[in-house]
Parts: sequence; C-alpha cells; structure tokens
Amino acid sequence: MNKDVEEIFENIRDVVAVHQDDVAAMDKLVKYLHSELQSVSLGIRTLEEASRKAEAAGQRISQQLTEEPRITQDRAKMWVGLSLLAALLFFAAGGYAGWRYAQDGVTKEIAQLPELTRWAASKEGKTVYQFAAQGDLQRLMRCQGDGWKVKHGVCYPFSNDKNEVTGWRMP
Repeated sequence: MNKDVEEIFENIRDVVAVHQDDVAAMDKLVKYLHSELQSVSLGIRTLEEASRKAEAAGQRISQQLTEEPRITQDRAKMWVGLSLLAALLFFAAGGYAGWRYAQDGVTKEIAQLPELTRWAASKEGKTVYQFAAQGDLQRLMRCQGDGWKVKHGVCYPFSNDKNEVTGWRMP
C-alpha cells in the first residue's frame, strides 16, 4: 500500500509541477487586474470630483443670474454702447478717407488748370471750342455724320444714298 500512496503523491507532484506555471500566470493576471481596477477607481474618483466642481459652478452661475440681473443689463448696455461707438469710429474713418481721396483728386485737377488754361487760349483750343459750339464735336466723337460709319472701331466716310460724301463744317 505504501507503493500506492507513493504513486498517488508522485502523481500529485507531477500535476502541481505542470500547473505551477499556470498558477504563476494566474497570480500575475490577478495582480494586473488589481492594478487596472485601482486605475479605474482613481478615474472614477476624478470624474466624481470634476462633476462636483461643475455642479458647484452651475449653482454659482444660476445664483448670479437670479440675484444680479441689473449687472447683466448694465453690461449689455455697455457692450451695445461700445459697439455703437466702434461703428461710429469706423464710419468716421471711412468718411475721412473718402474726403481725403476726393481732396487728392481735386488737388491734381487744380494743378492741371494752368496747363488747361494755356491750351484753351491757344489757336487749337479756340478751334475746338468753336467746333463744339456748333454741335459738330459730339457728332464727330460719336461718328454720327450722314454717311459715316464705325467699322472695327474706326470711323469711316461712306457715300450716302445720293452717292455723296458728307462731312462737318469747319470752324
């Protein structure tokens, strides 16, 4: 019977030896799961703390909204006033820029006046003035004379129905 008992113990030792690695792996897995559980627990505590802070902030905001509506209205009035002031400054700056642009254009035209005056007083200027006074300058500029036509952007004389070529009276 001793042999049978020894054989049983031998079998038990073999089974323990075979499963010893499995027991060690299971122990390692249990420790890892314990560590993960602690991390999750810490995360839950952090979320609970953040939730409490958010709830407290919400209560403070709610309290301020119910207790101090005048301050909110005053701030709204201030922002509306500042917006109107900014718009006024924007339009004033735009108006000033437009005025300056116009002044620069007028200044350039005034600078050209002596030159234009000299040309208007010249023989050529007087001739053009007389031509314009007769009304023929506009007809010439628009190529609207009898028998005159614009072709490819150029004004050409053509004979009319009576086979005549007409023109303008010269000043």
